Amino acid sequence: MTNPLVSICIPTYNGDKYLVECLESCVRQSFTDYEIIICDDGSSDRTVSIIEEYVARYEFIKFIKNEKKLGLVGNWNKCLNLSSGTWIKYVFQDDYITNDCLEKFVHQITDSTQLVVCKRHFVLPNNASSDDLNYYTNVVRTLENTSNFRGKVFSPELISKIAVENICLNFIGEPSLVFFKKSVIQEVGLFNNNLKQICDLEFALRIASKFGLTYLPEQLCAFRIHQDSTTSTNVSNKYFEIHYVEPLLFSYLLLFDDKFSAFRSHLHFARLFKLKLYFKLKAYKAYSVNIKDNRKHYLFTEANMNFRKILDCKKGNLLIKLIAAIR
Repeated sequence: MTNPLVSICIPTYNGDKYLVECLESCVRQSFTDYEIIICDDGSSDRTVSIIEEYVARYEFIKFIKNEKKLGLVGNWNKCLNLSSGTWIKYVFQDDYITNDCLEKFVHQITDSTQLVVCKRHFVLPNNASSDDLNYYTNVVRTLENTSNFRGKVFSPELISKIAVENICLNFIGEPSLVFFKKSVIQEVGLFNNNLKQICDLEFALRIASKFGLTYLPEQLCAFRIHQDSTTSTNVSNKYFEIHYVEPLLFSYLLLFDDKFSAFRSHLHFARLFKLKLYFKLKAYKAYSVNIKDNRKHYLFTEANMNFRKILDCKKGNLLIKLIAAIR
């Protein structure tokens, strides 16, 4: 039996509210050479029973119940590792895709294509506030509203430039919008389990800064925003991590991690300087808030690093052990 061209990966956890809509959109694709991989991370609601109903009806669905909880990113990576398709398409339990989604993504494949991203489509609740509507309509950064929008094909150099101009802003989009060749993980690795809110941006940027990306200006995947969504939960429960620690870790990776060596090679002095300045400012802010609130965050313990050395570090001679918290 030959492997399918595409694997749809659906990581689940207590997602019964919108799961049927998600699965229906995935099993009704006009493109037929695909499998569905579902990994559940210990759901206690009706998620598992809903999945089992679909497994009984569709032989191309493979369902795995994790023996122990892996967490958000760990479950994403397990789905990816278990997939057998040449190309990967994530669909989250509260999202859905159009019937021709896979067909249109596959149509973009060329010999050089490694990453395809479609246009964002947010689905907000009927009672969404005017502030939320304005944020997701006008404020959220996208490829189309960056100052360097050039159309369909974005080179690694252009992606790297956009990333520095929009540090920590997810201009590429959520995993549900992304279609990538599985073989790239041999060069760029899996999702970073030490990041939560911007792990998708960090992963996509590792690919795009090395191989570039193809932009598909059609809304093929709906990303649902609601009170119980992962995005909403992360923002409400992890404010310090998201607004202080993750930007610090992310900028550190861009500056020093080997997986971003291609990214750095595309930047001239001024952009590298801007990135280093951002890193130092985030370090000061995170450290100050950590001390002020007596948080005792693991990044700022004596056992982990000497904070002063972060601020005194020089290119190629990092004198701290922050990397231990990332790998």
